Amino acid sequence: MGPTGGNYTTCTTVGESQSEDAIHPCPTPEQSMVLVVKNPPANAGDAGSIPGLGRSPEGGHGNPLQYSCLENPMDRGAWRATVHKYATTGCSLTLHHTEKPEHEDICEYRPYSCPCPGASCKWQGSLEAVMSHLMHAHKSITTLQGEDIVFLATDINLPGAVDWVMMQSCFGHHFMLVLEKQEKYEGHQQFFAIVLLIGTRKQAENFAYRLELNGNRRRLTWEATPRSIHDGVSAAIMNSDCLVFDTAIAHLFADNGNLGINVTISTCCP
Repeated sequence: MGPTGGNYTTCTTVGESQSEDAIHPCPTPEQSMVLVVKNPPANAGDAGSIPGLGRSPEGGHGNPLQYSCLENPMDRGAWRATVHKYATTGCSLTLHHTEKPEHEDICEYRPYSCPCPGASCKWQGSLEAVMSHLMHAHKSITTLQGEDIVFLATDINLPGAVDWVMMQSCFGHHFMLVLEKQEKYEGHQQFFAIVLLIGTRKQAENFAYRLELNGNRRRLTWEATPRSIHDGVSAAIMNSDCLVFDTAIAHLFADNGNLGINVTISTCCP
């Protein structure tokens, strides 16, 4: 039996015989790998005796070849593909170790975070569990049925950063409507309105949404593809990929400090 402690698996001898030296600790799949040869045959001095370098090692009469996977990030000839941490949840990609961090930040198989704006809720879980979490942990969020609704944000004159959140259910999916007031630039308060799909990025591509402010013979409209909750609100606000307006415009459409936003969800033709 091989070693059981530590963060490794076991590699065994390739050949007919096996000895204690034939068991070697190997790094986990998350580490970079390079093939090395232990207990080489008698003609190991010949580069051709090493597999992959041109000739078969079968001409030697030494011990059977033994292989071990050892980390050697400095070896440019090494195979350094690695399985990332979301492989166990369904992602089948095998990446170069330098590509891992960037991919893991956007991987569709990473856990979903609570989509509610702000950083107070640290919940994470599967996509199927998101709505259950919202209904139990964020009971104050109202859900309206239908593809065309009015999102009413009350008391928009409240000081500081404020979020308004509502759910819209239609076409067999749930959408989160978010209006956020914040100072993106110092001394300049702005409103940011966006629609998120409780679903994947691929599912979001099947829909479009329209936000519309009406009042006092004026109309302000924004149309776009909803973002997946995997992308979150912050990225959209940072890139201004949403309906953006300042407090002066908000007051043009507000009624006694309340702002109504018409929200229409539609399906896109494939």
